[in-house]
Amino acid sequence: MVEIKDKHFVIIGLGKTGVALTRFLAKKGAKVTISDKAPLKKLSSNLKALEGIDFSLESGEHKEKTFLSADYIILSPGISPSLPLLKKVKTNGIPILGELDLVNAFLSVPIIAITGTNGKTTTTIITAEILKNCGKKIWIGGNIGIPLVEVIKEKDLDYIVAEISSFQLEQTSSFHPHIAVCLNVSEDHLDRHFDFKNYLKCKLKIAKWQNENDWFVLEGDNQVLLEAAKGLKSKKVLFGVKKPYYPGAYLDNDKIIVEIFERWEIDIKNIPLFGLHNYKNIMAALSIAQIIKCPFSSTIKAISSFKGLPHRLEWVSSLNGVNFYNDSKATNVGATIAALESLSKPIVLIAGGLGKGQKFDPLRPLVTKKVKALVLIGTSAEDIEKALKGTTMIFKAKDLEEAVKKAFSLAKPNANVLLSPACASFDMFSDYQERGEEFKKIVHAL
Repeated sequence: MVEIKDKHFVIIGLGKTGVALTRFLAKKGAKVTISDKAPLKKLSSNLKALEGIDFSLESGEHKEKTFLSADYIILSPGISPSLPLLKKVKTNGIPILGELDLVNAFLSVPIIAITGTNGKTTTTIITAEILKNCGKKIWIGGNIGIPLVEVIKEKDLDYIVAEISSFQLEQTSSFHPHIAVCLNVSEDHLDRHFDFKNYLKCKLKIAKWQNENDWFVLEGDNQVLLEAAKGLKSKKVLFGVKKPYYPGAYLDNDKIIVEIFERWEIDIKNIPLFGLHNYKNIMAALSIAQIIKCPFSSTIKAISSFKGLPHRLEWVSSLNGVNFYNDSKATNVGATIAALESLSKPIVLIAGGLGKGQKFDPLRPLVTKKVKALVLIGTSAEDIEKALKGTTMIFKAKDLEEAVKKAFSLAKPNANVLLSPACASFDMFSDYQERGEEFKKIVHAL
């Protein structure tokens, strides 16, 4: 366990996690300094959340003197370990921690940790709903919006259900969940992780420190993931749609089958969510439920009542025979592939935004097969056009409103209009939620 009292912690980044860590460490008697490159006026809202807490702040720049005065450096998830000043920190032997390692030492409650390129939030919420339905007292948080450090103050919990990102896993050297889940892995955040090999390595850290008494639930259809997971000590449970998995979960015609300790059958007609990617998410959640011995009746009740989350293949409206779907959360190519697989053709796809270093070529087969026309927006429009040249009709739009109107005209009389950008939103919007809400607003105004 990290010694805290009277030690100097420098927290890099004053986001949600930085605020929560500052509160926790200051109350434990640490000397805390926050270092953030943003100007002071941009930090005002988060600083209000720290009123009454004793800490120091440097804003506008990171100072070498501050970093080298620390007993410990803590990186907020949004801060890359490749930050130049950290080289000198390492040279001086100052430990660099992430939130997971700091928190892990204070927890005795079993952790269910869920990661993956896509589907993390949906699976985390479904899992939490199942456990609550089964009478378990749980805490849900992590990358889903509540920093994991907040769980330390909770009492009498049965389980912690946490969504975990590659950014959080990147810095860990001890994180130990009882049940780890990796839903899938495809190219994402290569602007941060540099290449897919390093990204995959970060994802698998979710199970790296498990032992023979722990469980690792992972996608059996993903051969790259399976190969990389060889040698891990935990018990593996596989899920997928390509073939049966024992122990595990799979699709048999129109039924999801789960077989770990007993056989469960769930007719997909009783599941409000649709699409193979969502069936896989549900398989992972059902596997968790069976591992912790949740009754089938309570489990299926939670599954059948879950309607899905906004901005994830969300049906918006139907107009003159054209259905509109908001999949703004699709910020990488893998998510857009899942959306295209889930909808019937013909599709008019709106894509583009801020790229994250991934290749767009994997979209070619599905775009060729199912997409009637492609309307591109954002800074990655040219890159996508080059990657998909010759697959379908391609158009460019100056903004989302023009893209929606163009897509509607192309979709008549009976195609689906799908916003599934395969890119981040930050070149045009504050986040994917704003992008999705704007799409819905434009559609409803048609």
